[in-house]
Amino acid sequence: MLIFFVVLGVTAVVTYRPACRPGGILDVGPASCGSYSAYVLGPGGDPRATAVFVCVSMVLVFVWSIWRAEHIARCYEPLYPLLSLLSASGDLVGMAESHYTDAGRLRKKVWRVGLPLREVAGDAASAFGVSRAIRKELASHVRLVETTFSQAADELLRDREGAARKLGLLAATAASSIAVDRFQEILPEALLPSEEAGEGSLAPDRVDGLRLAKACTWSVLCVTIFSLLLAGLGVPAELMVPLAILAFPVAVYVLLAARHGLNEASRLTRSISTFFSSGPPV
Repeated sequence: MLIFFVVLGVTAVVTYRPACRPGGILDVGPASCGSYSAYVLGPGGDPRATAVFVCVSMVLVFVWSIWRAEHIARCYEPLYPLLSLLSASGDLVGMAESHYTDAGRLRKKVWRVGLPLREVAGDAASAFGVSRAIRKELASHVRLVETTFSQAADELLRDREGAARKLGLLAATAASSIAVDRFQEILPEALLPSEEAGEGSLAPDRVDGLRLAKACTWSVLCVTIFSLLLAGLGVPAELMVPLAILAFPVAVYVLLAARHGLNEASRLTRSISTFFSSGPPV
């Protein structure tokens, strides 16, 4: 909800002045230009009623999470996907005959463990203020833990039962450690790969995804700032909107080319177009 309102607010600030300029394509009329609330909610919109509705919705979501016993400290949130992974591993081992699809479902459980584990470093270190040393140490350990889970999941293709047993052991060990606050030893040293293996453990598609995500994030930020500047100068919306649409892919390409070279930038930007096509990615 916070992201939604931030996007809504930025959009309103960027388009308010051009949209309220008489004669423009986005002319919304004088009734909607009296204030930002009228522009966003409409001429008859009541910002107080909207605020009450949002607050009530958030309270209901909060109560629902408490009723489902999900309102726990953030550093303990990995317990849920870890216990789910442990249960799924046991189910696969107990099958008289497992199939490839069963291993695929178990692999998805491993994916759901990744994000909560990565957030543990910041959540567990938050009690120590801005201690960068503690945060860095926890982040390094959690990265190796995630690598260990990913490597065990990769073995599902060759030995489903053996990999499922290993994943169950890893999930049980990690859940036990987190439950008793051993965040710096979620998995024992004997089960972890080396630092070098942890650094280079990302699959090629995940590396490409990280590069694209960073470039797109910076591109959105740059285009937003540029649009705000143009709006302040009174540039009409009919000119600013197409400029923003064109500037986004150009900025992504420039950022990727500056960081990874022209060939890599061309390959990565081509992969964006496959997101909107029905065929397989190239």
